[in-house]
Amino acid sequence: MRTVTPRETEIIGWMAAGKTAAEIGTILGISPITVNTHISNAKVRLGVFKDTALVAAALRNGIIR
Repeated sequence: MRTVTPRETEIIGWMAAGKTAAEIGTILGISPITVNTHISNAKVRLGVFKDTALVAAALRNGIIR
């Protein structure tokens, strides 16, 4: 398993808190498109296809708490 970047970790944490890409973008001061790019990259790194699977994989692998 490859690790995710610090920004991807931050975004996954916000996803786990129930935030949308638009909300995460506002919080981090980046566009929702950039948020979705980070999400897509993290999914590839962790080998998953869905947002919920991304959060679950991050929890399982100790990337987020």
